[in-house]
Amino acid sequence: MSHIPMPTAEQTAHAVTMLSHPGLIRLVSEIDDNGPIRHRMLGRTFADLGRHQVRHALAAGREHGLVRAGHKNRPCYLLTESGAGLADVYDQAARWARAHNYPALTSDFVTRVQDTLTLLGRGPVLCAVIGAVDDTRAAGRVVDAGLLPTADAVRGLHRPWASLSRWIGAHPSLLATAVHHSTADDMECAA
Repeated sequence: MSHIPMPTAEQTAHAVTMLSHPGLIRLVSEIDDNGPIRHRMLGRTFADLGRHQVRHALAAGREHGLVRAGHKNRPCYLLTESGAGLADVYDQAARWARAHNYPALTSDFVTRVQDTLTLLGRGPVLCAVIGAVDDTRAAGRVVDAGLLPTADAVRGLHRPWASLSRWIGAHPSLLATAVHHSTADDMECAA
């Protein structure tokens, strides 16, 4: 088994931005949960989304190699291997968020995934999850910053982070356009 390098803060931030589009989350998760979607069923399947949102999600999914056109008796959209892997990332993020009532007790799936991915892209959280699982000082900094209520919630982020990190590492070509500048939130991890 080859070693997959850990993504940089810039790669993580770029991936979080790219993967957090609500329509993309819905599209990938819908196909993962229920199988291929026929071309003509997109509007019905995503009746609560505007036509533009569905087109944008489909274009982004195809552009990033997450979704492809296929033919299962009729033209349809299928997940690629990379799309199926992303569905696992979304599931891990949503499970963690549900277990920790993040961002709120009544959040929906898309909001849980978006907010968890965004949280994983924050500098202090990234520092805490990259460190050792029992790094109480790093977890304490996240709690002190008001990003999460408990150190247990911070430690629980290791599983979604590992899933996201593996996915980013396995698909570096998707991040070829990563931004090459840092934000203030990408600060170095304090010792």
